[in-house]
Amino acid sequence: MRLDPVLEQQLRAEGALSAPKLDELPLAEALAILRAAKAPQKPAGQAAAVEDRTVPGPDGNPIPIRLYRPAAGGVAGLLLHLHGGGWVGGSIGNDDARCHDISQRAGVTVVSVDYRLAPEHKFPAGLEDSYATLLWVHRHAAEIGANPNAIGISGSSAGGNLAAATTLLARDRGGPEIKCQILAYPICDTTMSQPSYAENAEGPLLTARMMAWFIGQYLPAGANQRDPLIAPLHAPDLRGLPPALILTAACDPLRDEGTQFAVALQAAGVNALTTCYPGMVHGFLTRFPHHPQSRAATRQIEATLAQTLA
Repeated sequence: MRLDPVLEQQLRAEGALSAPKLDELPLAEALAILRAAKAPQKPAGQAAAVEDRTVPGPDGNPIPIRLYRPAAGGVAGLLLHLHGGGWVGGSIGNDDARCHDISQRAGVTVVSVDYRLAPEHKFPAGLEDSYATLLWVHRHAAEIGANPNAIGISGSSAGGNLAAATTLLARDRGGPEIKCQILAYPICDTTMSQPSYAENAEGPLLTARMMAWFIGQYLPAGANQRDPLIAPLHAPDLRGLPPALILTAACDPLRDEGTQFAVALQAAGVNALTTCYPGMVHGFLTRFPHHPQSRAATRQIEATLAQTLA
């Protein structure tokens, strides 16, 4: 697929048309690249209040979270957000600007989660952290000015994978109810068998080779790559899951699995909408937040939240 010309020019100027070969680096060096602090992006909208705190996680480990409260005040809907980074990188600061913007424009309280990362904490550690935080925000919604009956979940890339898997856990473990799931270029199928893996194998920003490395770091030895909590596209039953908005990028190896997940949800009777942004690459919402298509995608997210969590 042809790259968006404005995006291609920016990537070329940054020397980012080629992605790093993580599998050729010592593990510590690869992790340092993926976990390096990013320069903060200026938010398009400013949340009224931001607070960092921790919540109790599985086995007693504390989970850092960041709360964004809207300026309107009062009781708001709540969005649980999970950052991307291939399950091994990224942090609570990844989507700081977007969380500000969404909180302010959609009028929701956003809770961003700093779940545990692989390879130190392989599957299902990050997923269990995500579900534990969902339980906490449901139980403590009044404390943070949120409505426990209006909770949505979102995630980007590996965070989209965790968000989708968390909806399966919530359904199968008896709640809490999730009103919507918003997945940006999610990892839905770790078999890497979708056509877009061949078409967009060389990235930029994400390559098929990088995805194989990420999957290898995340999964414990002997893991089933078709386990629904690892690859939600392979879930035998998607009935009863929350309505979904799935955003994909045309020049992303993950494009087709996101689209196929939306199709599978629809076949199971779930209201699922998917939008593919032409010329865009993996991670475009976080990496290029001021690009017109990133702004359009963010407005699409905010409109969905305003409608489902009102």
